Amino acid sequence: MTIAFDHSSSIWPRESNGKFFTDLSIDHRQQVGGSCVSTGLSLLSKESPAAIREQINTQDPVSWSRYLQGYGMKLAYCATDLRRLQHYQDQLLALDDLFTISTYSPADIKAIGAAPDSSGWVCGSHFVVLHRHIVYDTLDAKPVALNEYEDLTRYVKRLFRVVPVNHERGL
Repeated sequence: MTIAFDHSSSIWPRESNGKFFTDLSIDHRQQVGGSCVSTGLSLLSKESPAAIREQINTQDPVSWSRYLQGYGMKLAYCATDLRRLQHYQDQLLALDDLFTISTYSPADIKAIGAAPDSSGWVCGSHFVVLHRHIVYDTLDAKPVALNEYEDLTRYVKRLFRVVPVNHERGL
């Protein structure tokens, strides 16, 4: 018996390429301290990052999705593996919609795969919003086009498509 492996996967099923949030208006803001998740989510909800931080766990995307459900949105998993963001760039641009992207902070793959320290810490990560072709990185002063984004060489930790709350897929 021969087992065939798929050597790659599309981040989103080809049969469901509808667009959901192409007309969304996002007002950029910069994060204060280590608040990339709550500040990133605030771009979608318009609520203050401090108020969001009280409602989510920064390490739990299910809590992010539950939070967004109050705004008619939720997160849907995109198929990824340990690749650099630049390897997903063409698919993201072709889908032309709304995504959240988390990348590992270290550029060295060995640091990402290291054993945790005594507190359980391995390495940092960062959360950004991609709307169509524009990256809203709350560390930066202004949004930038994906093809000009400085962190395209970072390894992807998580990639979610933002879908309507009633969509069949989602957390």
